[in-house]
Amino acid sequence: MELVKEITVEEALKRKVALVDVRTREEFEQFRIPGAYNVPLFTKEEKEKVSKVYYEKGEKAARLYALELVGPKLHRIVRSIKEIKEKEGATAVYCWRGGLRSLAVATICNLTGVFVFRLQGGYRAFRQYILRRIEEILKELNLVVVYGPTGVGKTRMLRELQAEGLPIIDLEGLAGHRGSVFGGIGLKQPTQKMFDALLWQELERLKNAPFVVVEGESKKIGNLHLPDPFWKAMERGHKLLITLPLQERVKISMEDYMVNRFQPEVYLKALKRIEKILGNEKYREIAKLIQERNYPEAVKELMVNYYDKLYSRSIPETDSVIEASNYEEAKERLKNYLLSLGKTQR
Repeated sequence: MELVKEITVEEALKRKVALVDVRTREEFEQFRIPGAYNVPLFTKEEKEKVSKVYYEKGEKAARLYALELVGPKLHRIVRSIKEIKEKEGATAVYCWRGGLRSLAVATICNLTGVFVFRLQGGYRAFRQYILRRIEEILKELNLVVVYGPTGVGKTRMLRELQAEGLPIIDLEGLAGHRGSVFGGIGLKQPTQKMFDALLWQELERLKNAPFVVVEGESKKIGNLHLPDPFWKAMERGHKLLITLPLQERVKISMEDYMVNRFQPEVYLKALKRIEKILGNEKYREIAKLIQERNYPEAVKELMVNYYDKLYSRSIPETDSVIEASNYEEAKERLKNYLLSLGKTQR
């Protein structure tokens, strides 16, 4: 009799099978299948000890040692998975690549009457699947890419329109970064694998939309990279530029970035990264403004002497332009533009 029945990633997602990640909590926090539960077989320290025994004494000794560590925890592990199964229905367990950890947990669960699948190929198979799906979905999806100089409020605008039901993917939200030299302040980025999984999840959610709106980004957001198929879809997408007066952009940037949340040293550390680009004199001038907490003037100087120059060199040729005098006007015009675009593409 087959003790453990495997299920493919595609079938598990299609059937909306609950997924249980039996890797360590640290591995789970680095990257996981979105929506998965974590019921770790080992702690990080235990996993390291098992690996050490494996390399020093061989596989048999490592398995026996692993059993010694896991034995007292088996009841808790099975009970936790049983509770998940009772709540969610069909359940599958997985580890990194469908190895011994998921096999051991699935076997024990099934022997005790808590039937679970084992995810074929583990997380590695899931990652291969989503990278393939990202490329497949983007072949059929029309992207609208919104550009605008620093301070236009593109991210905030798109998030507010997303809350109103428009088909928008918040790339900076997924990446945990605002996409500039000051963009990581106060935020934490996920791993590349986790970012890719979250992006796939959003693409699956919106795959049948007439178009999907994203913010114009460089290929790299903080320490993360947009997958090549996504970047190519942005390059061929419909490009829209939003412009606002300088003082309005300073005001918006103050609200989004500064708001006196951090000591000047935090901003000075980020400023140091562009000292050579600014030049010694301008760098010292802006650093002095930050030290004096004259943030509005510092932001203005950064826009004129860094961001706007950088943006003018990097922005591609756009298909449409929205000019407005303030944030609310720009948002309303963008909303009406997207609604009209949706009607023409139905």
